[in-house]
Amino acid sequence: MSGQYQLRKKKKKRVMRRGASLLVFLACITAASSWAYRAVDQKDIYQASDFQDSNMPDTVEINGIKCRPKTRLKTYLFMGIDTESTDGSETEQSAAGQCDVLRLVVIDQNEDTYAVLPINRDTITEVKSLKDDGTYIATSEVQIALAHANGDGGTVSCENTVDAVSNLLYGQYIDGYAALSMDAISVLNHLAGGVTVTIEDDFSKVDPSMKTGETITLTDKQAVYYVRGRMNVGDGTNESRMRRQEQYLNALSEIFRKKFAEDESYVQEVYNALEDYMVTMLSGNDCSRLAKAMMENEPLGTLEIEGEISEDYLGYSQFIPDEDSLADAVIRLFYNRT
Repeated sequence: MSGQYQLRKKKKKRVMRRGASLLVFLACITAASSWAYRAVDQKDIYQASDFQDSNMPDTVEINGIKCRPKTRLKTYLFMGIDTESTDGSETEQSAAGQCDVLRLVVIDQNEDTYAVLPINRDTITEVKSLKDDGTYIATSEVQIALAHANGDGGTVSCENTVDAVSNLLYGQYIDGYAALSMDAISVLNHLAGGVTVTIEDDFSKVDPSMKTGETITLTDKQAVYYVRGRMNVGDGTNESRMRRQEQYLNALSEIFRKKFAEDESYVQEVYNALEDYMVTMLSGNDCSRLAKAMMENEPLGTLEIEGEISEDYLGYSQFIPDEDSLADAVIRLFYNRT
C-alpha cells in the first residue's frame, strides 16, 4: 500500500489476569469475545495517551490525503474468539481459536465522543505466524481472523491480533484489548433477561422456532445461534452474521445502559458473572469508571469499511478492503484533514 503513513509506537508490556471488562457491552462495542486487556487504571491509560501525543508528527499523509493527527484519543480492540471457555492458559495453537469478531472503539477525550469500527474477520492483511511462545516464524497475507490462532490462545494470540489490526489501519496505536470466548454469549444474554430482535435470516436448520420476520426475545441458547451461527443460517456469509451481531449488540447495549443507569453496582454483578470467561488487568472499580465514562460520552455511530468479497483457491472467503474506504475510516477516527 504505497503512500500510506505508518505510525509505530513503543509497546508497553501487556500483563493479564482473569477478569471482565464491562466496556464490551455497556459501550455497545462487541459481541462475544475472549478477553485480554492492557492498562492497569486510568492513570496508566492517560500516560499511554500522553506518550502517544508527545511523539505525534504535525501532519501525515494517509492514502495521498494530508492530515493532522487528533490528540487525546483512546483506542481499544475487542475480540470475539471462536473457541470455548478461554482463560488464557491454552498452550496448543490449535486451541487458540480464530477471531470471529473484531470491533475497534476510539474514544475522543477532547470531544467527549466515541465511534466504533467493526473489522470483517475475512479481511486479507499481513498476519504474523508465531510459535506458542511468541517466536516469529513468518508473515503472510491471510484472513485477519487467523492472527489469534497463532500463539498461546492468551497474551501472545491477542498481541498478534493487535499487531495485525494496527498494521491494517496504517499503524495506529491501540491502547488496550480484550477477548471473550463465544460461550459467554449465553451469560450476557441471561444477565440481560433475554434480548429482543427481529429475525432477518432463515434459522430453520438450527432452530425452527426462529422464523424469518418474527420479533422474539432470544433465549440464551438462541442468542448463541443468532450471534455465532453462519454456515447453516441464511446465505451463510460472514457479512450477514456481522449484521446480526450489530443488531444484537445494539439491543443488548441499551438493556445494560438502562440497568447501569438505575444501579451503578450492577457493573460489579456483571463483572463477577463474566470473570471466568475473561482475562484482563481491570478491576471491578476500573470497569465502573470506564462504563460511566462511556455513558457520558456521545456515540458517533458505527463506521464501515467497504470492499470486495471473493474466495481463494481453496474456497475460503476473502474480504479485500477498498483502499479509499479504509483510508476514509482511519482518517475519520484518528485525523483531521488539513
